[in-house]
Amino acid sequence: MAGARQVHDDPRLVAQAFSTRLVRLLASQHHPWPSQRLTPLIALVDGKGSLGEAFEAAYGVIKREYRCEYVYKNEIISRAPEGAHSMTGLRVFLSVADVSVAGPNGAAAYEIKTDLDSFTRLELQLLSYSRCFEHVIIVTSPAKADRALQTTPPHIGVLTMDNGHALAVAREPAGGLGRLEMASLFPILRKDELHTILQRHCGYTVPDRPTVYEYRTRLELFMRLPIETAYPAFVAALQSRDLRSRDAARAAKLPSSLQGVAAGLALSNAAWKRLGQLMSQPAADFALGINPRVF
Repeated sequence: MAGARQVHDDPRLVAQAFSTRLVRLLASQHHPWPSQRLTPLIALVDGKGSLGEAFEAAYGVIKREYRCEYVYKNEIISRAPEGAHSMTGLRVFLSVADVSVAGPNGAAAYEIKTDLDSFTRLELQLLSYSRCFEHVIIVTSPAKADRALQTTPPHIGVLTMDNGHALAVAREPAGGLGRLEMASLFPILRKDELHTILQRHCGYTVPDRPTVYEYRTRLELFMRLPIETAYPAFVAALQSRDLRSRDAARAAKLPSSLQGVAAGLALSNAAWKRLGQLMSQPAADFALGINPRVF
């Protein structure tokens, strides 16, 4: 159990396991797996539980001892409405949203500020999100709630996460489409999503042969749409994005502790299946010197 005590002494080592890089490597067919990320997990279950149980134990450690950004992300995503699509790392204007959720009732961008974070870039981040999402929310600790309320515009919602990991509303986000900018929505959408929107609302037909003017044509057509038409279509596109991959991720039945990681990945059906199968294998099988893929 000495290894487990060492992990508890530095939960930052445990937190490193909750990365898209590690999970993508685990889901791959041939790539090697880094022992420095796996060893702390194995120590937590003393090599006796499954890999999935090791991830759950690791998440318990960081929830108790190191409330990093990942804990906030995972708790937000686990509370997303039924049918919503939660994403991490979505580029939004000049920033990258920590969490974005698009669902039947609209879309929201979340900026996380833990006790480990500063508010240095917050103004730019909120400006970026406010151009593209009707609802923008800061999620922070109770200790930083007053500062968040005092230094942000009134349309920004504020949530706090207490020591019991309950989310409480300090200020509701204000809706309305007046802040949104069509030119900022456009680059977030993928080409196929734009084609669907423009075909439905403008009668656009994809040319048989792409031309150098196609991008400009799509932009001009999109910019002509009323925001009342474009924004619901934008939300619907985000909600449907990577649907097959998300269905495969659900079928893999990953531990709940990995919801935040899964939200940042779009893997093949086969990769999700491999990942799900790995989670049921003994954690000891992933030890350095036991598994040839571990380096």
